[in-house]
Amino acid sequence: MSTFTRGRIFEAGRIELEQVEIREPKDWEVLLKTESAAVCGGDLHMFRGRHPYVKFPCTIGHEVAGVVVAVGKDVSKLKVGDRVTAEPFMTCGECYWCKRGRYDYCQNLKLRYKNGYSGFGEYYYSDEQFTHKLPDNVSFDVGSLMEPFACSVHAVRKGQINLGDTVCVLGDGPIALMMGCLSVVSGASKVFLAGHHDKNMKIAENYGCIPVYSDEKTKDYILENTDGIGVDVTFEAVGVPETVRLAMEITRRGGKAIIFGLFEEDFSAKPILDAMTKEIEVIGSNSYCWDFQRGIQLVSSGKVNLNPLITDHYPLSRINEALAAKNTSAGRPIKIIIKPWEE
Repeated sequence: MSTFTRGRIFEAGRIELEQVEIREPKDWEVLLKTESAAVCGGDLHMFRGRHPYVKFPCTIGHEVAGVVVAVGKDVSKLKVGDRVTAEPFMTCGECYWCKRGRYDYCQNLKLRYKNGYSGFGEYYYSDEQFTHKLPDNVSFDVGSLMEPFACSVHAVRKGQINLGDTVCVLGDGPIALMMGCLSVVSGASKVFLAGHHDKNMKIAENYGCIPVYSDEKTKDYILENTDGIGVDVTFEAVGVPETVRLAMEITRRGGKAIIFGLFEEDFSAKPILDAMTKEIEVIGSNSYCWDFQRGIQLVSSGKVNLNPLITDHYPLSRINEALAAKNTSAGRPIKIIIKPWEE
């Protein structure tokens, strides 16, 4: 039987490309030929060896798009040749949450990239229920961004932005930029986006956001431009203690603070006390549930353009170089696409 390459990480700073056998899809699975795989911030945490919920060894990569090349016998809605993207979930379908449609809360939830399924490979197995067709006007590169975009859609929906609201996104990474764009699309009157990188801030401005270079004056700038009240909704998309503290300082009394960043270190409880005093709704946002479909529709309709976020392409053979580039602060790529079939 023939084999294919997949990415597996055994220690910080190095992804190994190993050969595994191609098997027939299980009854409910489809097999994709991966055309594009995007590098996620979570992959970077793993590469550093500092992901709080991942232990080595494990497979890596979960933002994928490709073509269906084989289907299991119980697959009914997808066929060979379909262009698709996939959610990296494995759920039981039987627990309290699954039966209520909240599959993201599944009590037995597994992530495919922790269980032998690498997005950084030539092929990828996915459950049919978590595999979504891509419209013809959505490229494979953009299709591979549907996973982080679904995270952003989920978070912004939790923010419940009303027409005319004020918003601040803390961070200027890919998901922060997506959140900023979606906040504008949702009807916010002002969307501040606080970051450090010139090219990222320019994209934020093109999306309709107000770029704010993060420094000790960020809080003062936000308050000055919201009549001293603070914003209605803040999105924390960095994952460091300082931005949690800042989120509580710039969110108005009774406002919402959506915490999305993945934290590599513990932090003081003081920001939570501030949230209590100001009666801020602190809302966690982690993944998605029925949000891939919304994301695909937003992109296909032209409401959101994700192409500006794609800055670099690497072949699979240079995966370690790609992650090292993402880990560099100076001139850091925004979104890297891995192309498994190119050299």
